[in-house]
Amino acid sequence: MSNDMSISRYLDPKELAAFFRELADAVENGGHDEFACVDDFRKIKIGVKNEFGQISLKAKFKAAKPCAPDVVGEDGKLVLPKYKDLKKRMRGSFKILVKMIHDGSAPPKEAVDAFLADAALMVTYPGYGDEYYESFTDVCAQFKAAFESGDLEKMHAAVDLLVHEKSRCHAKYD
Repeated sequence: MSNDMSISRYLDPKELAAFFRELADAVENGGHDEFACVDDFRKIKIGVKNEFGQISLKAKFKAAKPCAPDVVGEDGKLVLPKYKDLKKRMRGSFKILVKMIHDGSAPPKEAVDAFLADAALMVTYPGYGDEYYESFTDVCAQFKAAFESGDLEKMHAAVDLLVHEKSRCHAKYD
């Protein structure tokens, strides 16, 4: 299942406030139906136009992760996401790690956990830089230790090593 959801409809002008109240409630308390997983949003984009007395509403929601439970295959194992989707997800968490650490602040634990979980999953895919997986995994462990210690200098050094490992592998495989 995708992590993108959208709503497109016309409303009476008096219904617009109710839509925003329902959206706010879903963000605060968890949603369902058209607002399912909105509370786990990464991005919300809303466009509202008054067109001849009717409100044209277009809303797009991008959840941080797919809005579905883990899928288990017939063999009882988890079905892995497509490698391309995994890399796209990693790009988002890695970007915030690098930016915040280089700006002198510790990144949120949620971003670190997401990146490290995706990194551990990534190295299980054969044929995408297997020869770099061990050194990448070692650097991830260094980064995790640095983050857990709260030492920003160590985080900076570790994230720079991650950038180096990424560059080495992507030079050959991208």
